[in-house]
Amino acid sequence: MIVLIAIATMIAATLAQHLGLAEAIARVVDKVASCPQCFTFWVTMSALLYLGHDVYASALSAIVVAYLSNWFVLLLLILQRKFTQLYEKERNTTDRPDH
Repeated sequence: MIVLIAIATMIAATLAQHLGLAEAIARVVDKVASCPQCFTFWVTMSALLYLGHDVYASALSAIVVAYLSNWFVLLLLILQRKFTQLYEKERNTTDRPDH
């Protein structure tokens, strides 16, 4: 059975590549991956559906966390800025020659 699945997968992948579907999919995935909200939505939706959750509950949850991801990114940026400030301060104090 595993050999049949492997051969069917190979045929599907080869046909997709040959017909240009793989490149079209890659362009769409590239657009989704470049948008934090879109990427969060689709990853969350996929994970919830994979785990067997209801389609509607998964979609609603994915929409909510996609918008919450903006706040998480803001928190990450604030923490990154604070880290950079602390790092620069520490670097400046260790670069000075001792008197």
